[in-house]
Amino acid sequence: MTVLVTGIAGFIGSKLAQFLSSSGESVVGVDNFNDYYSVSLKRIRVEKLLVPFDVEVRDLDISNNSQVKDLIEEVKPTSIFHLAAQAGVRLPLNQIYKYVDSNLVGYSNILSNTVEQEIPNLLYASSSSVYGNSKILPYRESDLTLRPLSFYGATKLSNELITPTLLRGSSTRVRGLRFFTVYGPWGRPDMAYFRLINSALNNETFNLYGNGKASRDFTYIDDVVSAIDKLHSDLQSRAFEFSDIVNVGGGNPASMLEMIDIISGYTKIKLNIKELGKHHNDVDSTNADPSYLESLVGSSPKTKLEDGLAQVVEWGRVPEIKGLLPEWIASSI
Repeated sequence: MTVLVTGIAGFIGSKLAQFLSSSGESVVGVDNFNDYYSVSLKRIRVEKLLVPFDVEVRDLDISNNSQVKDLIEEVKPTSIFHLAAQAGVRLPLNQIYKYVDSNLVGYSNILSNTVEQEIPNLLYASSSSVYGNSKILPYRESDLTLRPLSFYGATKLSNELITPTLLRGSSTRVRGLRFFTVYGPWGRPDMAYFRLINSALNNETFNLYGNGKASRDFTYIDDVVSAIDKLHSDLQSRAFEFSDIVNVGGGNPASMLEMIDIISGYTKIKLNIKELGKHHNDVDSTNADPSYLESLVGSSPKTKLEDGLAQVVEWGRVPEIKGLLPEWIASSI
């Protein structure tokens, strides 16, 4: 049986595809290799993480409906893991169309063709950004007052809202995954932890948005991949037309100041911090309630932040990687 992974050159997509292939699945993946952040990093992920496992990677834009239709007809996957998206919350107004093309048009193409071609299982990436700046913590899937601060978050909430409307009478099951600040080796260079580690290893200034007290429910990549795999297994046992939303986070938020202390302590390097004003799309905190996740698969992300960051630092210390960190960061928004 074959599975399809969109956004396969991305952080979660590449790590998930590597895991699925190593577990015996036949994996076909697509990516449009856009320049939101370093295309070089995406190509190296494919080379280092996917080529050794014989994962098939194709260049394809999911906003092109005819290409999506032809792809699914050809591959005939039993499951689709839809991770392709225009990420980030800080794109300028003149680039808002990128969110529309990828997150709205692209997802609609994936969803409609999945249902039309009777693909049994679809798991898609949503985001903790749908919760906005809610003061009701921890965030629960049952929360009804969702007011995203960012256009990105609004597109993810739109995905969640349109999904059930296409499932009635279908032979498809769908599960949305609200990811909470995923981090780890091979991550995104626009993320704060990535830039912090580069600052420590390459003696560069770190630009801190706000006062550092904002907290995030940092979730280690291996925990995320494990959760996706288990949620996929659970989804396959559900009746057709089923859809739900699951928080993928551990419920253990930490502040940026705590992250800075951990990295400084581990590297024995005092970081050079430049404080900037808070960005208007940045929320004060995120905190997942993992109860529903635990009820479905019996576990939730447990990797301690200090342990996960240690893995990222050691990855960043590899000479080949260390030399590329500044380039990858410079080419990201």
